[in-house]
Amino acid sequence: MLLNPDDFETHVAHAPAGGVRDAFTAFAHAEYPGGLTARATSKGFIAHELRIEDGDFWYFSAVLNEEWVLWYFRKPAFRDRLVETDAVRAAFPTAHVTPKGEVSLRVRDAETAQAVIAHLSAPQR
Repeated sequence: MLLNPDDFETHVAHAPAGGVRDAFTAFAHAEYPGGLTARATSKGFIAHELRIEDGDFWYFSAVLNEEWVLWYFRKPAFRDRLVETDAVRAAFPTAHVTPKGEVSLRVRDAETAQAVIAHLSAPQR
């Protein structure tokens, strides 16, 4: 569930038409498992971001860029076993492990965004 649709609309207005906009929109309007919600935020140099969270826990994020949406599987998601590192890397071979131990993925279209969302809903080992 998207908590602040007006803020999201401001963010998505900055997205180029096509795949990037479609991916960002898919992340915003997804039905996430376990009652996770999406919230459009801006902080510092990251002007257009969605945080996928549950209360005080921020598990995933989607950062809008001109050529892609940078999706992050954040450390709390691994800690709380919402996802497993090996399964994420197997499902998304182009993903990158960041120096902080998070996994980032460049998403350029709604199809890939839907695959990420489906992965979150799949049972973890």
